[in-house]
Amino acid sequence: MANYPVINIHGHLHKKKDLCEMVNNMVQDGVIKFCALALGRQWQEKGYYGNEDVLKAMKKYPDIIVGMGHIEIGGPYFDKPEKVDRLKELGFSGLKFISPDAPYGHEKFYPFYERAEKLNMPIIFHVGIVSVGPTDRLYGVNSEFMRPFSLDPVCRYFPDLKVILAHPGEPYHNESLTLIEFHKNAFLCLSGGSGSDFHINKIIKLFSGINGANKKNPDENFALFYFKKTVFGTDNPPASLWIKQSNKILDYFEIDNETRKLYYWKNAASIFGWEI
Repeated sequence: MANYPVINIHGHLHKKKDLCEMVNNMVQDGVIKFCALALGRQWQEKGYYGNEDVLKAMKKYPDIIVGMGHIEIGGPYFDKPEKVDRLKELGFSGLKFISPDAPYGHEKFYPFYERAEKLNMPIIFHVGIVSVGPTDRLYGVNSEFMRPFSLDPVCRYFPDLKVILAHPGEPYHNESLTLIEFHKNAFLCLSGGSGSDFHINKIIKLFSGINGANKKNPDENFALFYFKKTVFGTDNPPASLWIKQSNKILDYFEIDNETRKLYYWKNAASIFGWEI
């Protein structure tokens, strides 16, 4: 359990897992809000919750589960921008985008962003490589369309839209770091790799500053800056694992308590406008 309240801004629900047990485990781990990201048809075939199932979970556990509605923007199915309004009316607080049929920054997606910005619905974008599946060709999956820097015009042209980059964006990590450095409305979620030590050590390498850096100097210990623009998320593993792994990174870089609070809950609360 973390020493602070935890907002899990990026997680999924699975049909093969007991929802009640998952929620109880979250509470025990100190999670006060869980953003459940709905996924589209391709992922529902693998047992992930879609919009309808996430909506049911939201109604069953309204105090902890926050719905992030899925928008189909690629493959054989393509939603209309009006779906953003419908999801908002149903009670979803934000949106999830993955596997577009063009780069995220393409003008064809602007009507979705305009509505989300107007309705104060943050968007979580999958960035970088995505796991390989047997139906990828059918759904037109192309990780190149999910390069982090394709979100640069989105952040520029929709400054009131909160943009969360889900995962460091491998292999384009530095694009993600540049986005959160230059755009006030961009934030980074570090989840991925099932929370493995391999994934965590790659993050440590990514965030490391100059050799022999003074850990107290943000001009040398770059993590002191980057963690001010990161948010806690788990993707699929339980919060307990990611809290343990997060503390490993935070301790390695000697991150101060105020910045840890930003990471664990304050940034997320600000993104959604929650008073906690």
